[in-house]
Amino acid sequence: MGRKTIVTGDRSGGFVVVVVGLALLAPSVIHSGLNGLATGGMALAGMIVTGVGLVEVFKTVSASRQLPKKEVMRLAEERGGLLTVSEITTALDIDPDRAKKTLQALSKDGIAAQRWEEFRKNLWEFPDYLKLPILESIELAKARGGRLSLQDLVASGHSAETARQTLDALNNKGLAQEDPANTSASDRAIIVTTQ
Repeated sequence: MGRKTIVTGDRSGGFVVVVVGLALLAPSVIHSGLNGLATGGMALAGMIVTGVGLVEVFKTVSASRQLPKKEVMRLAEERGGLLTVSEITTALDIDPDRAKKTLQALSKDGIAAQRWEEFRKNLWEFPDYLKLPILESIELAKARGGRLSLQDLVASGHSAETARQTLDALNNKGLAQEDPANTSASDRAIIVTTQ
């Protein structure tokens, strides 16, 4: 498997737009002071361009601060439910602090737990991923508009018991909630609430 990089965006594009906007603003401000902002069409264009650039910079910065939870969950599924910080760092090409923060966030969500008997190795386990198709179920639910039923999981090749345990795990961990619109007694359904 090749190395996977998490793309956090290119900040330079937003900064370039901000610089262009400021360049459009500068002549009006230099010639007329702050009063020039209210009268010149070029000043208005400069303010709009600067605003767009600032929004892009903000989006890029906020995207870079988001933790790669989904990518770590997918990696855990691929690796049989056991991961180390160094494996995450290498596979996702992120720094160890960010990998550790992501694991701690997943721990707060009840998805990951650190193996204390192997604390020195910094080994984390994803117990449900050892036996349940958690990520596959989340992806299946997203493809179906957020709703997932017991029959959907059975139709995708899982046993009825595995499907039931998966729905229970998603519900218990706060990743899904029972579907209030489900009136079928024979087919339980949930609504996935993860991003």
